[in-house]
Amino acid sequence: MGFKLQINEMDAYLSIKAIGSYTLPDLRDFLDRAAEEAEKRGYRPVLLDIYEVTGSVPILDMFELGGHCASVWNRRIRVAILTRDGGLDKFFENVARNRGIALAIVPNQDAALAWLSI
Repeated sequence: MGFKLQINEMDAYLSIKAIGSYTLPDLRDFLDRAAEEAEKRGYRPVLLDIYEVTGSVPILDMFELGGHCASVWNRRIRVAILTRDGGLDKFFENVARNRGIALAIVPNQDAALAWLSI
């Protein structure tokens, strides 16, 4: 994977931060790894921080990634994704949600923790 990862087990949730430049394979691998880590560590609330992933995510990539999440993520996990403008957006969120994933794109950590109900 091309991203540098920081994984932290918090008291009530799992936090995974990615740093690097956007490519579709790297973000797909990151989402796979996040699902694996949540399962392995037994966390249901998960905060994914991709704020420091640079580059724009094309709309077709968001569609593919939203569908991909639905195929690899356990439907019991609840995911908040912290992202910047140009990263994943509400379109990605809608694609994933329409396929049964409990996911929200959030602007900051406070909003993420509120959505995760922590």
